[in-house]
Amino acid sequence: MILADQDERYLRELSHYFMEHVSQFELITFTKQEKLYQYLEQGNTADVLMVDEMLAENRLKDLTSGMTRIAMSVGMSPADGFVLVKKYQRMDTLSDTVLMRYAEDSGSLETVRGDSDTRIAAFYSPAGGTSKTTLALALAAAGVRAGLRTLYLNLEEIDSVKDILGKTPGSLSDVFLALKTKGMNVGIKLKGSVGTDPAAGFDFLSGVESISEYDEIDGKDVGRLLGAVREVADYDLVVVDQTAAFTDRTREILRQADQILVPVIHSDGNAAKLLRFLEESRLHDAYDSLFRKMHLIDNRAGSGGNGGQLLNAVRNQLPCCAVIMESPVLGSRQNILRSGGELLQMLNPVLQILAGSNGTQPEGRAF
Repeated sequence: MILADQDERYLRELSHYFMEHVSQFELITFTKQEKLYQYLEQGNTADVLMVDEMLAENRLKDLTSGMTRIAMSVGMSPADGFVLVKKYQRMDTLSDTVLMRYAEDSGSLETVRGDSDTRIAAFYSPAGGTSKTTLALALAAAGVRAGLRTLYLNLEEIDSVKDILGKTPGSLSDVFLALKTKGMNVGIKLKGSVGTDPAAGFDFLSGVESISEYDEIDGKDVGRLLGAVREVADYDLVVVDQTAAFTDRTREILRQADQILVPVIHSDGNAAKLLRFLEESRLHDAYDSLFRKMHLIDNRAGSGGNGGQLLNAVRNQLPCCAVIMESPVLGSRQNILRSGGELLQMLNPVLQILAGSNGTQPEGRAF
């Protein structure tokens, strides 16, 4: 990586940061324009060129064909052939931008891949009204408070959290397009598209621009998406929210998940539908592996009757990993985003199931 800036003090600070925190690149630095040109005219090259905007001229562009070219700018005036970045910003943000741009240009995740052992928790219920999305958001917020790098991934065809989580740099539409575009690295597109909820601290991805886009996405595509999430290795915990329909996309999500969390409320109708689903699916050997990963979440905060014998029959078929009582924290989704500590106490048993732990709380940034 070539760094060039006539401000010697700034260049010294920048190069020190990159040497300490961006081990992916060896650095070559220049404070004098003529020395930079002399180096390049001798046939030397680099993967990344980052220069002050005053140096980003056509002559330099002609000498650096094939490089990722970045201009550090104060006024953000366009520079032909260079990607502009704000010069005076947090150096970790600047370095992340550089690495991401190089990954996009090279089509390789090598410089931006994390080191997490990703666990995927998929919420699923064949019945609506079980507070599936509420609990999925709650688990994501609890995961962050437990010290886990967490991604909340909403794959509902009709996005029910659009107005709560806001907008990210990219969207599921961009990721879906990457899935269908030959040669495009889905992991890189995903990494460049996510944003972070400022209150809860988990990453998320805005939904599709049109629900018709789901017509073009099948189970194989969803499998590739979750495979890309694992390949990026940025997250310790990925919480997947999805619709109640049992489509090929649903089956692939459940197949890819490490654990499947099934909320059930104390309602005769809900219990009956879940029991019917379990009994019907048990007739097919292909679903045996899914049942071994399923755990009930007994959601007593849900409305309805007592569930009676039907609910007991469900409990006899699936182990229960958590009991959710009425709580003001779960009264609104905005509360959930601000209440990671209380949610961790409530949902720590679920995190233990995901960790395969022996009763200890997850520590640090990994299970």
